[in-house]
Amino acid sequence: MESMDKLSLLIKKFQRELLSGDLKDYTLKQLYYIELIDKNEGISVSEISKTLELKKSTVSIAVNQLIDLGIIVKIQSNTDKRVYFLKLTSKGKNIMEMHKQVHKNTIKKILKILNPIEVENFINIVDKITVLNDNE
Repeated sequence: MESMDKLSLLIKKFQRELLSGDLKDYTLKQLYYIELIDKNEGISVSEISKTLELKKSTVSIAVNQLIDLGIIVKIQSNTDKRVYFLKLTSKGKNIMEMHKQVHKNTIKKILKILNPIEVENFINIVDKITVLNDNE
């Protein structure tokens, strides 16, 4: 099997692990939005739209689903009543902690099988790939 096929299978396995256990009730898209809001507390729908290069209406639908699930709340701006900022609820924070734990467990598995030089090479490769993705 080619290396790219193996990598693809590994990514799919990671996604399955991510969507198992306590996180099985959420989609990858929902977890991505939750993570984005966690990292950028107070972000607006417009800012998410720009960041993800999606229509504002598409983002609004996803955000409203997360509000309905009690995962995030909208907080109205004091200066511009048309603007709302997004924040995780305690339920959203718990989901984010579980999400982070899956990431940590995966990283531990990777680090357990690599020697220090391989870890350094792995980090350099990921950094290069990330830069490539950021430039597109």
